[in-house]
Amino acid sequence: MSAGPQRGIDLFNTGRYWDAHEAWEEVWMPDRKGPDAGFYKGLIQVAAGCLHYERRNRRGAINKWTSGAGYLRPYLPRHQGIRLAPLVATVDGFLEAMEPRGWPELTMPQISQE
Repeated sequence: MSAGPQRGIDLFNTGRYWDAHEAWEEVWMPDRKGPDAGFYKGLIQVAAGCLHYERRNRRGAINKWTSGAGYLRPYLPRHQGIRLAPLVATVDGFLEAMEPRGWPELTMPQISQE
């Protein structure tokens, strides 16, 4: 795995979602139409959803988590050494938890590698 994806993972796993988003965007931008475009877009969107959740922006979190999980599904269960299935399952659970009124107390996910 190149330094770009790993840097994003490290940032994401320490709760630095904006910085993770930026690190993955740097890797994605030069090859926006390549075979991994959806993979990077998915990671970027999931990180953005986590940031929106931290800011208590329900609509933003739901929108970004929905699109992020959608982008990652074609790459399941793992891609580039990243275990995506647990991440997508967690995001799906977050989306379900966000449906009722009130604010769910969620523990943000970690990205695990093989």
